[in-house]
Amino acid sequence: MSDRPRAAELHAAGVAATNDMRPALGARRHRAALRALDDAPPGDPAADAALRARILVSLAYAVSELGRIAEGLGHLAEAERLLPPEQRGTLHGQRAVMLRRTGRDEEALAEYGRALRVLDERREPRDLARVLLNRAVLHLHAPRPAAARADLGRAARVAQRHGFGLIAAKARHNLALLDLAAGDLPRALGAFAALSVEYARSAPGALPLLSLDRARVLLAAGLFREADDDLAAALERLRAQGMGQDEAEALLARAEAALLAGRHADARRWAGQARSCFLKRRNGRWAALADLVDLRAAYAAGGPDRVLLRRANTLAARLSELALDEDARVAGLLAARASAALRRTADAEDALRRHGVLRHGDRLDTRVLARLARAEVAAASGRPGTAARQLVTGLAELHRYRAQVGCLDLQTGAAVHGRDLAEAGLRRALDRGRPAEVFAWAERSRAQALLLPPVRPPADPETAAALEALRQVRLAVREAERAGRPAGAQRSHAAELERRIRHRSWTQAGPGTGGAPAPMGTVAQALGDAAMAVYLHDGPALRALVLAGGTALLVDVGRPDVAAEVAMRLRASLDARAGRALPPRLADAVLASVRRDAAELAAAVLGPVLAVAGDRDLVLVPTGELLTVPWSLLPGAGRPVTVAASATSWYAARQRAYGEPGPAGPALLVAGPGNDRAAAEVHRIARCHPGARVLTGPAATAAATLAGCDGAALLHVAAHGRHQGENALFSAFELADGPLMGYDLQQLSVAPRVAVLSACELGLADVRPGHESVGLSTALIAAGTATVVASVGRVADDVAMRVMTGFHRRLAAGAAPAAALAAAAGETEPAGFVCFGAAEQRSLLARALGRAAYEVALEDDEDDRDRDGGQQRGRELERVLRAAPSEPATRFAMPRGSV
Repeated sequence: MSDRPRAAELHAAGVAATNDMRPALGARRHRAALRALDDAPPGDPAADAALRARILVSLAYAVSELGRIAEGLGHLAEAERLLPPEQRGTLHGQRAVMLRRTGRDEEALAEYGRALRVLDERREPRDLARVLLNRAVLHLHAPRPAAARADLGRAARVAQRHGFGLIAAKARHNLALLDLAAGDLPRALGAFAALSVEYARSAPGALPLLSLDRARVLLAAGLFREADDDLAAALERLRAQGMGQDEAEALLARAEAALLAGRHADARRWAGQARSCFLKRRNGRWAALADLVDLRAAYAAGGPDRVLLRRANTLAARLSELALDEDARVAGLLAARASAALRRTADAEDALRRHGVLRHGDRLDTRVLARLARAEVAAASGRPGTAARQLVTGLAELHRYRAQVGCLDLQTGAAVHGRDLAEAGLRRALDRGRPAEVFAWAERSRAQALLLPPVRPPADPETAAALEALRQVRLAVREAERAGRPAGAQRSHAAELERRIRHRSWTQAGPGTGGAPAPMGTVAQALGDAAMAVYLHDGPALRALVLAGGTALLVDVGRPDVAAEVAMRLRASLDARAGRALPPRLADAVLASVRRDAAELAAAVLGPVLAVAGDRDLVLVPTGELLTVPWSLLPGAGRPVTVAASATSWYAARQRAYGEPGPAGPALLVAGPGNDRAAAEVHRIARCHPGARVLTGPAATAAATLAGCDGAALLHVAAHGRHQGENALFSAFELADGPLMGYDLQQLSVAPRVAVLSACELGLADVRPGHESVGLSTALIAAGTATVVASVGRVADDVAMRVMTGFHRRLAAGAAPAAALAAAAGETEPAGFVCFGAAEQRSLLARALGRAAYEVALEDDEDDRDRDGGQQRGRELERVLRAAPSEPATRFAMPRGSV
């Protein structure tokens, strides 16, 4: 091959390498092409000049991607001298890209205009599509969404007409970023899921860019841990591919993830690294954005001072000069907050006038920050009513945003964006000391995802196939572990399947609207003769708002960190006692430890509550790690105790329980494999529920369980269970064909009214920032189940059987779930079973399954008690249950503001 064709071939190979996001390889090939052209014998001067110009234009782009912008612009200047004006369209387009990479967006926009005036689709369709695509990116970041969408639409049409599949895919990629800007996170994530398959096939070098943009969507959704995982992997590949600008952007996104996570030192470190990278590339615009993230982290870490105030004002002016309007307003809002905190109210009001105006298309975090700044400035200026309205409005905007997504994963993650608003409102209410106000803010600041109506995902064969594959892989892992064989390959395959299932769940659109928190008076009336304690963080202290006997009292409880530490010890002791047969002396020592820790925890979190609640039944609304406390074990809690994520979620579950229309399906009792007591347990329980369907042995499959519990009055599962903290919706109980997971339960059309999980630790939940919790019990309650009974720790088989059989006898006899659990648990050694959701005055099952169950349960209970020697406490409970009313207790009025 002669040197001239060789030059053309090397040029094409260089373009392919750069398009595959390997600019260093592309630059080497372009230089080799120039050398080959130099070595070619004399030929057509015009043709040689045109080829040289094309190579120089491509080389300019490759070296600019490596951060050598000045060198790239020099190559373009040389190429421009070789080309007539009518052939400079591609050159202008490449120069525009480089100018934008250095933050010179207005110059870049002018160059794009020059390119589009010259490029003709008949002669240069590929270059035309690329220029349109690149100009759309500039419009997208301006932001000018309408102009971006128009350019992307035209680029996609040109690419489709001429078969440029990769350019069409990149157009769809950028359209997904427009969806992100519009707040349609499921649509954006759905597009990215489809693009990942296409890029893996045709342009694997683009995959780290896709990961970067998906991480931006996850940050908007509040899933900062997942975003950081994506970014850490993307950074390695971007660095290896020599993509300096994108590497710096990934560093900056990682700083934003750390900021959401509250890791302020990491946020500042990564923002500083990103800033250094941008400055090396002479990109002042992006360096200013890195400064803004660093400023936000500094404010969050140390609060305002005069130095930070000056820095915020300076940065706001600089960002405004760079035409970064929204980001300038963010810096200005930080200046307003700092001025308010420093009691410079006139300066704060002035900063708010200049920077506090919200505009259509502003990001959620900007809108939330504006509401917070307005509230703080109003409070500093002596306008408390305005401050409260701004905080409430900000959380309402967040709730509307949350309602746009359909999966529990994203709905709970979004709460992190409202954390500062909720904390400010609750702190203000606690300072004022008005119970109704404290209650309202407590309800605005927790478990908002459970206010949304459940979204039934459409039938998705790919998700169904992935869930079934994951079931089989996990089954293989379990068998390998029991046989002592390595299972590394299966675990890797399981992790990939989990990633695929989770990503597809993110594409589910939301209900669009959601409910509002219940007022304190409404909840108090529904409590009847029970008492409710809503636990609250008040700085380093723990407090509780107790509703009991027509009064509302705020009581000091203790320190949340001490309570969390004791709760962790208590669960560890329970796990040790249940895990294996212990020598008698060691078993006694562990039991003593359980009782000691339970007493200490009761003193830390329950004593002041009981002083107000008296001997009433309890509904507890914990905060943070207290959600995982085995409350029924605590001294003083030997009574019906129900645990709820919020007062409103308790009230909503109770309303569902009483308002279920029509008959429910029969009870479903399932025994999982590898558990010696499971089959015996469900057969014994079946005697309490005539007509119940029982699944044991090979029949106890995931498909049969899902089919049987859809619409059932009761689901009881006796099986091995495992809580998965990294992603709680993959928590599962083991069945004959593998695990049934939280993601499976979200496929139910009608969730079972009551679910009992006689398995280890499935009452645990992942507690997210913003007081949102995600776990198997949460998934069931979010799907519509009124009451879930599950354990927050490991349970010995014999203990589980005794508690569960006693529980079901009383449940079928008419006891409310919490009352049935309290009575059954009081007859055994300590166990971690907790009643979550709603507590009714009368069992759902007594009405749903009929009077026959009630009679059979009592007869069975009397026979068993006679064999065991009899227990007067049990007989007294049965007499109470026979006389229990079947409807909610009489409503009563809640005095307003009683303390």
